Amino acid sequence: MVFVSRKIVYPFFLIIFSLFTFGIVYVSFLSTALVVNDPAVSIVGDKIVFKMQIENNSNHEVIGINVVVKNGVLERAFSIKGSEKDSSLMPKEKYDFVASIPLDEGLKYSVEMKSLFNRSVFLNFELDSSTTDPIKAEVSLPSKLIVNQEYTYPVKLCNQSNNDLSEIYWVPTAAPGDFKETFYPHVVEINKSSCETLYSTLTPNKVGDIGLSFLLRIGSIEKRTSVVIKVVDK
Repeated sequence: MVFVSRKIVYPFFLIIFSLFTFGIVYVSFLSTALVVNDPAVSIVGDKIVFKMQIENNSNHEVIGINVVVKNGVLERAFSIKGSEKDSSLMPKEKYDFVASIPLDEGLKYSVEMKSLFNRSVFLNFELDSSTTDPIKAEVSLPSKLIVNQEYTYPVKLCNQSNNDLSEIYWVPTAAPGDFKETFYPHVVEINKSSCETLYSTLTPNKVGDIGLSFLLRIGSIEKRTSVVIKVVDK
């Protein structure tokens, strides 16, 4: 029977353990297999679109690649190829990643690219302030209306952002019975630096001060305004 001295076993075990621990730490925190090329953010319709080319710059497969977009409390995760099962890149493989989220009032976005056994890659984007208030609305209403008479009024919507916008919702509302009209949403698309004029009617049913509200919605952005219209007899 051969006995190995503890003086030999302990140092050998310590070396193996140290190498294993260093390997785990390196793979988990120091490895930078993934790189991002040409990151960009833009507004398309009522969506914020993130684009980037993700490249596996290593000599091994990288698995479990996810992109997490954050804006305050908002957080959305995307698998790079649409599913967890396929979210991997082979050595030297490149992938053109595109993801979109609804337009909202946030300007600053952080993007984290995560993968198993690799250090995360962080990106920051900041949108122009015009993206949170892209539409200027002008409602032309008289100070007085005559009861039971129909009045046609225009609403001018102007796109003051640097992007074409689709699915812009303009919704008038009033208390039931105040007007003869049944109100419904107007949905329009307006190119950048352009305007669109909508026409609606009002026919008041009663005399007095009547409230009328308007909702403007683009993506997750909502703007509300209210007016009080005086209704008189003939």
